[in-house]
Amino acid sequence: MAETFSEHLERGEQALDKFHNEEARSEFESALTVAKLPYERALALDGLATILFRTDEKERSLALLDEAAALCLPGGETPAEGRTARVLAQVWYEKGSSLIALGRFVEAIEALDQSLGRFLDRVTSVAPIGSDWKKLRYTTAKTLNMKGSVLNSLDRLEEAVSCYEETIRRFQAIDDLGLQRCVARAMHWRAWLFGHLGRQDKEIEGYDELFARFGQSGDRDISDVVVSALESKTNVYRDQEDFEIVIEICDQIITRYRGESYWPIASAVARAMIRQAVAFGRRGKHDKEIAAYDTVFGLYGESPDPSLRVHAAKALMFKAVSLNDADEVSAEIECYDEVIRRYAGDTDREVRVVAADALIHKGLSLGAIAEDAAEDTGEREIDSEIACYDEVLARYRTEEFVPLQRAVAEALLHKAEVFSDVGRTAEASQCVDRLIASYDAIEDTDMQEIVMDARALQSEL
Repeated sequence: MAETFSEHLERGEQALDKFHNEEARSEFESALTVAKLPYERALALDGLATILFRTDEKERSLALLDEAAALCLPGGETPAEGRTARVLAQVWYEKGSSLIALGRFVEAIEALDQSLGRFLDRVTSVAPIGSDWKKLRYTTAKTLNMKGSVLNSLDRLEEAVSCYEETIRRFQAIDDLGLQRCVARAMHWRAWLFGHLGRQDKEIEGYDELFARFGQSGDRDISDVVVSALESKTNVYRDQEDFEIVIEICDQIITRYRGESYWPIASAVARAMIRQAVAFGRRGKHDKEIAAYDTVFGLYGESPDPSLRVHAAKALMFKAVSLNDADEVSAEIECYDEVIRRYAGDTDREVRVVAADALIHKGLSLGAIAEDAAEDTGEREIDSEIACYDEVLARYRTEEFVPLQRAVAEALLHKAEVFSDVGRTAEASQCVDRLIASYDAIEDTDMQEIVMDARALQSEL
């Protein structure tokens, strides 16, 4: 029995979601051969266009999307039938996305406006009947938000704000989860843009409005938007050095979302705990600061999720820095040792970066202790400090992850500086030469600063 268009289309979309491009291509081509209606051909072409875009046939992809749109515009007239209208809006949305990815923002707006001009009033003036019109309404809301994002990229911020306000005005009262997600995102982006327009009162008001409307939502996507907005609000007050309000906002995040297991939100909670700890420190509340770091470590130190484990490692690092500021050197070194013991060989490279930094900070602290002791003894001991830098080199010198390469370069630089300080210039030169030879070609701003410092030291040796 011959397979139907719907069967080929469904398998093509499933393969597309899994990035099985050749399998998807075969299914969409088969769908095209059995398609009977214009919108069916348009859907098959839309799928093929996605594959062509992924395989760097960008212009051919855009041409297929234009062909698909034309199939849904008999005589150039806006389709009155729901399914064709829904497919047409989808095609224009995909074209807008493709043009944005290519940096062709003005053309993207033209594509998005094609859809908005034909459908925005239609889907909001009366309640749509049937699933196709409801899907069209959702695509239209996404299209309006996407236009706001493009206008932001073009630095047309006031127009972008207007787009988001239009989303909020037209869709906020509709009881549909997809639309409410669009409204929540529009509220966040609108508030953020107010901040970039220098209207911080409106920015804060926007974040508060978002929390008031969606703060109790049980939907994880919406909660993710709300938490991001609260983090943005935190940044405003942190930049103003109003740390009491920072502490309050972090409390708001922690109290509302601490029990959330969804990793983006759980990660935001961990960040809030660390930010709150830092704010406690800035307010001179040292005991609360240390306790907050300990809480993060206790909650996430053994987490199987590296995105949470990394916060535990960072909390120990921040705790060590705070202990250093309080001249509690022994406790500081214990913190570094705990980071190294637990995370130096972690399976996640981001976590290993924190351990590498702990080794470097430990070396610097031991160096400072040795310098103080040398004032009494007249001789500087360097072995313990050098051992820290050597451990960084031994553990991470073959890593290809740039942040870990930076750690190795930094260890080489500090090692060279120590050798230079004690008159072992040949060994210092070897470290500097190795650093420059290994990392000079890496296009990373922080790495280039390290290389520049190495060249400056090289000129002094």
